[in-house]
Amino acid sequence: MRIQQKYKSRAVRFLEVYPLGDWRIKVYTITIKDAFVDLKTIELIKSKLPEWLQQKENYGLETYGIATLIIHKGKEGCFAIINWWIDENMLQNHVYLAGTETPDEFSVYSDKGIMTCVWEMAVLWYERNLWVKYVLKKHKQPDVESYLNKHLNADV
Repeated sequence: MRIQQKYKSRAVRFLEVYPLGDWRIKVYTITIKDAFVDLKTIELIKSKLPEWLQQKENYGLETYGIATLIIHKGKEGCFAIINWWIDENMLQNHVYLAGTETPDEFSVYSDKGIMTCVWEMAVLWYERNLWVKYVLKKHKQPDVESYLNKHLNADV
């Protein structure tokens, strides 16, 4: 086994709850570099969301219009990981990548079997715990607003 680089924590920062039609999307950034993802890239990704969120139609399961978007500037380029809750307790995951050679062209990447990396998993674990606490454990009266108002800001 060969590991190329020693693990180094990365900053995870919450940006906003982004409203898009019937959706509310919790937006996070992660970066391998010192500077966070630039505004141009964030806006480009937001412009792709209506297309990407149409994937919900492929499964025939209930969705709640609540998603998490992780924008991660990594060594391969910029990843956009969009997840949403379906059928109460399952997470739908789609990964897109704009490579370093084509920074304005996002292509589906999860069709290659990629899910998330160790830094993105920290965000998903945090979101999972919130979903259990505020939605699943309060199934008769889910507290979606509390779920949306809690955010991860940490070096992981």
